[in-house]
Amino acid sequence: MSESFHNDGSLRIRVTTPQQARAPFRRVFRELTANAGHASVLAWSLFRRDISAEHRQSLLGYFWLLLPPVASTLVWVFLTSQQVITLDSAGVAYPLFALSGTVLWTAFNSGVMATLNALSGARMLLPKVNFPHEALVYSALLKTGLEMLIAALLVGAAILLLGYELRPAFALFCLALLMNTIVGAAVGLVALPVSSLYPDISKGIQFILRFGFFLTPVIYAVPASGPARTLMLANPVTPIITTGRAWLTGSGEAMPAAFAIVSISSLGAMIGGLILFKIALPFLTERLGS
Repeated sequence: MSESFHNDGSLRIRVTTPQQARAPFRRVFRELTANAGHASVLAWSLFRRDISAEHRQSLLGYFWLLLPPVASTLVWVFLTSQQVITLDSAGVAYPLFALSGTVLWTAFNSGVMATLNALSGARMLLPKVNFPHEALVYSALLKTGLEMLIAALLVGAAILLLGYELRPAFALFCLALLMNTIVGAAVGLVALPVSSLYPDISKGIQFILRFGFFLTPVIYAVPASGPARTLMLANPVTPIITTGRAWLTGSGEAMPAAFAIVSISSLGAMIGGLILFKIALPFLTERLGS
């Protein structure tokens, strides 16, 4: 439905007319396109402000961006070196295998949480300040992009330290990092309108991500057969991780067709999620501001 107002003498008349179901989507898409420049500039300003505020008073600064994947990798390397557990690394040095998988998983996890929490720091601004609200999402994605850039440099340094050659296929590994971030961002954007109203949704997603780490071939290769393989192949993150790691190391199971399907689907889902976010935002602003 659409509404228009006009004055008839001393009375203000509201006219409500039917509207096509696709009209809001078209309108929002036009708004996103028209505001792209302004939203990008604002997102960059928010990104610089947030990064500066997060690390200005930190003794270790940006080292905290490196610590999670490094610490996780060292734990699994220690456990395998002490033969506490035995994990298949597809013929690759296990430190590189675990680090590359952990970094790729972190890209997905960061994409989910960044978009899921995009409104958390601006709840009081939404009902008071008129600005392109998609800038909050863009800013969150920029912060995730910075984390992934640092992670890519970390993996590159690890390759050289372990005596491997830094091949041109490293660029394809960076592409896998980007696509896993987009997969995560798509998930977070789709859930954002509901999770903003009901915190249980966000907590439930975090709970699933903790266990999802162990159900995804992050620290071990995909089994050759059996129910575990079937379960992992149903996971949309699996082809991104296995293919990106295979490109990086030159060994292991690559799934380029599944990689392309998941990537294209996630791009579409992220655009659709952004449009749904814009459509739901007036209702979210009313609820969050009350």
